[in-house]
Amino acid sequence: MAEEDQTVLVRCEDLVRVELPALLAQRAGRVAAALEAGERVVELPRGVSGKGLATAAAYYEARAEAEACGVDGGEFDGEFVRGLTHDAAIDLIHAAHHLGDQALFNLFAGYRANHF
Repeated sequence: MAEEDQTVLVRCEDLVRVELPALLAQRAGRVAAALEAGERVVELPRGVSGKGLATAAAYYEARAEAEACGVDGGEFDGEFVRGLTHDAAIDLIHAAHHLGDQALFNLFAGYRANHF
């Protein structure tokens, strides 16, 4: 199987499962470590909701598509964060933290200052 075709299954405590392309998921430290160990299933700890995980997956896929079309990553990130409801942002912050994706977590630095 070609590397770009490989996927990883990420599961959270509320039993939601999201299958992500391995190349996109590798930016999350917890997923990258699992892939390096040869695992194809990553269990997330308590505190990560299926909604947060699904939002993270949507972000990874949409950002990859935007970059492929030449869209500036910073502009994309700003629009993505502005488009989230407060609850969705909280869910995504928890998911980013537990996925070990510091870049995704850092998207909220300005959001947190303005909304919490």
